[in-house]
Amino acid sequence: MADLIVKSKCKSLPRDIVEMSLNITFPIWGVLCPIAAGFFVLQTLAMFQMDAVNKIAHVLTISGALLCLSVLCLITKKFIASDFLIVDQQGIRLPRLLGNKLNVNTYLPWSQVQNVSAIVASAEVNRSRLLLTRRNGKGVQLQTQDLEPQLVEQLVLAARMWAPSVCDPSLDELQNTLRIGIRQESQASYTDLWEEELGRRFCPTAYIALEPGKVLRNNSIKIVCHLASGGLSALYLCQMDGRKLVVLKEAVVPESSAESVREKARELFEREAHLLMKLDNPAIVKILDCFVENGRNYMILEHANGIDLRQLVKQNGPQNESDVLEWALQIATALKFLHDREQPIIHRDLTPDNIVLRNDGQIVIVDFGAANEFIGNATGTFVGKHSYIAPEQLRGKATIHSDIYAFGCTLYFLLTGKEPEALSPSILKEHNPQASDELSELIESCTQLEAADRYQSVAQLIPVLRRLAAQSIVV
Repeated sequence: MADLIVKSKCKSLPRDIVEMSLNITFPIWGVLCPIAAGFFVLQTLAMFQMDAVNKIAHVLTISGALLCLSVLCLITKKFIASDFLIVDQQGIRLPRLLGNKLNVNTYLPWSQVQNVSAIVASAEVNRSRLLLTRRNGKGVQLQTQDLEPQLVEQLVLAARMWAPSVCDPSLDELQNTLRIGIRQESQASYTDLWEEELGRRFCPTAYIALEPGKVLRNNSIKIVCHLASGGLSALYLCQMDGRKLVVLKEAVVPESSAESVREKARELFEREAHLLMKLDNPAIVKILDCFVENGRNYMILEHANGIDLRQLVKQNGPQNESDVLEWALQIATALKFLHDREQPIIHRDLTPDNIVLRNDGQIVIVDFGAANEFIGNATGTFVGKHSYIAPEQLRGKATIHSDIYAFGCTLYFLLTGKEPEALSPSILKEHNPQASDELSELIESCTQLEAADRYQSVAQLIPVLRRLAAQSIVV
């Protein structure tokens, strides 16, 4: 699973004024000044033949001034373009210009934050302030009038999640005041979506999650932070051997289960984990090791640095068809690698949550259903995301056609931003009329209720996807 990230533009009146001025005057500094400078240079070359030293110096001065003006305007435009505030589990990156202030040191890691507090102006919430104090005593003051109300609340949520020990009680008052205004504006705000994302990743578990700093496997694994949890499993960001970042997947069989059931669950977990450890494909997250400790089963997975596709859509809306087709090809190729093995491997949990877009633009599939599957076998319950589950998988008989069903549902979500209807064919055109007919037919075929009515293999899908991707580039 990728790290949770929020990125939003911030207000700054000086930046808006400068940017508007530069845009209006662009014909002067961006076009006329370079042309005029070139003209004066040509004049200078002509004067060399006339040996007019004073005139040459005068013309060169004018040319240099015009070029310097153009370069200065370009540098200023590039400088003020960095107007995003970015928050993730490592820290906060501030824009260069925020409100009326210029930020020199724009990055503030959570590890360097000593206190997060608020000064709330109840009469006029836009006059409230969020204070981030560094360990060296220096502080960053964020005026709520310079940020969208949703972004202020996201900052508070992030601080509570990734730096809970430094959060001041004054944040409660600020958060409550902001929420009243947000709910009045919209019943489905951006904050609702982000809070839903936090809830999805950090929902309560049926057991006590591991605390940061906890060490496992003979002190070789150290918990850095809790990434996600739900039901009877959890994900942690960890440091292995004091150097490498990895993801630890933890799974627990209830203590109330019979010993024979617990033993069978461990056997299934270890067997599938060792099978997955043999895989070597750049589009499939690597499982580095597995072990059992204190009655809990663990997988050590490669850390995929990027953003998962659900979060990408939640933050940016439905994606364009050409990008989705490029990602679909990478996903389908990875699935073919799994399905074509002598003993076919079924992912069982192919959803936007479990597909990460790396920072280099490449797709990687993560979080195989091994742990979820063995928990289901052990407890008699089904674990999964029902909107993406094929009927036969819901009955406990997953096949390669189940992954094809989930693949079609995932494409539908990427192109519409809406969850597919559970146990129903996904009709792309209903929510994305601009989509091509062929892609809509492909998704509808992948999500048919009967496995026999779907594409029978990913190998059949790949040529169609390649053709559609080529057509989308031409268009």
